[in-house]
Amino acid sequence: MTVMRGGDAIVRMLQLHQVDTAFGMGGFQVLPYYDALAGQNAIHHVLIRDEKHGAFAADAYARVRNRPAVADATLGPGATNLVSGAAESFGASLPMLLLTGEVNSGIAGRGATQESDQVGVLKPTVKASITINRIERLPEQIRRATTIANGGRPGPVHINVPEEVCHGTYDFPEDDLYADPESSVVGGRKPRADTGAIERAAKLIAKAERPVLMVGGGMHLSQGYAELKRFIDIAGMPIAYTISGKGSIPDTHPLMAGLCGRYSRFANDLIQEADVLVVVGSKLGEIATNRWSVIKPSTRIVQIDIDPTELGKVYRVEAGIWADAGLGLADLSDALEDDQKRMASRKAAQLADVAARRTRWLAVSEGSRRSDERPIHMHRLLDELRRVLPPEAIIVADGGFAAHWSALLYDATGTGRTYIANRGHAAIGYGMPGALGAKLAAGRTPVVALCGDNGFGMTALEMETARRAGAPVMVVVVNNQALGYIKALQHALYDGRYLSSDFYDVDYVGISKSCGCEGLLVDDPDKLSKAFKTALEMQESTPVLVDVRTTTDPAKMLPGIDSRTKAKAKATVDAG
Repeated sequence: MTVMRGGDAIVRMLQLHQVDTAFGMGGFQVLPYYDALAGQNAIHHVLIRDEKHGAFAADAYARVRNRPAVADATLGPGATNLVSGAAESFGASLPMLLLTGEVNSGIAGRGATQESDQVGVLKPTVKASITINRIERLPEQIRRATTIANGGRPGPVHINVPEEVCHGTYDFPEDDLYADPESSVVGGRKPRADTGAIERAAKLIAKAERPVLMVGGGMHLSQGYAELKRFIDIAGMPIAYTISGKGSIPDTHPLMAGLCGRYSRFANDLIQEADVLVVVGSKLGEIATNRWSVIKPSTRIVQIDIDPTELGKVYRVEAGIWADAGLGLADLSDALEDDQKRMASRKAAQLADVAARRTRWLAVSEGSRRSDERPIHMHRLLDELRRVLPPEAIIVADGGFAAHWSALLYDATGTGRTYIANRGHAAIGYGMPGALGAKLAAGRTPVVALCGDNGFGMTALEMETARRAGAPVMVVVVNNQALGYIKALQHALYDGRYLSSDFYDVDYVGISKSCGCEGLLVDDPDKLSKAFKTALEMQESTPVLVDVRTTTDPAKMLPGIDSRTKAKAKATVDAG
């Protein structure tokens, strides 16, 4: 038997489940948990400037390490500040443990200081909410929380700890202080596909004339990169990816068509021409399908997903495969192996087609990629950044403007989570804290936050957090002195009537230096390369910010025609 406070038992159980990182801000209700963390070295706790940022950091950490981190908070406003981060992880299927203090149950409902229905507030954004009402059940319920967070389709789990449980003591039996190793990581237990579904899918693919593969974020959760490569080698079809699936296979692959959905190089054209579409680990949501307009009703769909409720949710599916993405592709490859000769001529034709389309796209985009415009063109910025960074470097793109531009135009040349964008809920302000979490997970691998000026403005003082936490990141601020996406939409939809979309110029370099970090300003495209190289060198020892002055012309603030503006554009053309 072992006598421990509830806070000590929480830390012990987290250690047993191999949790090694936590982000948060303390309060009275969770102080025994903090005291227990102070007496050990296995879990690194990072004091964050805002609990929301702690949840964002934990989300990005999970993307890189495929295991949950903790986002903790005290009761009331601390707990409710976690909602945006929880919603991101829930939408993106990322594991996270949200640990909150709660009012003493002996006075609950009396209007105690900061008391609120935090379980009710968080419930829509988590897989489960577990209130530990009895201290003796604490080990059991931490095990349950971790199993739910990592199992099946991963997601955040809320652990709510009343004051008397965290502060109280109990003589825990040693044989109750254990963890199930397979529940400690994503994919510890993986479902395998039904053979009948695999056979139906293989027949469709083998007979297809214009098949296309669409890869989503579930591929990263599976980490079935070798299985994906083998499937592509055998099936030989063009590859498109959603924003969340970017990096599953390098952008340099000969069959790579790139991003599909709201913005596209030529992947959307291929999907619309496809007779069979193989979808792996994607919800087929609004962005990935350009408001459900890219996939034609006549397209025959093979869908692999670890969540059976996603199979056929939006589109009719002819072969729905309930399985881990990697295992599903492995079984599909086995089933197709004997059909390679039959598919040979089709594979060669599609390979040549993708090469020709890529050549045309490169020619059309050459002007923006090498543009000498001042302020700087986003395509030039992203091209120069790609040339400087090593293939294994991780980009963390903030929601909105930064994510759409970079997902379309930044080439991920490594394999794995080298590109992170918060598409689960797409909150602005993810980039900086996300980079912090990614860096703590990635070690010496360079990590770059790509933030709009507003997204960085929301989180600027987390530069000090990154310095204090030993997480030297590079932050590239895309500075157009505006809410770029909003201003561009106002320009397109309302003939340039702008309201609350512009900022004054801010000295972001000065802010970075005031946090004890480094900073550089770039307003000349020919100086981008040198600035990024210098920042990459600085990043080995300290966080560094690069303020890049980009176009302030709202007509040039989007990487393509947004689906939400097409109706007006068509009406204008018809009227003319």
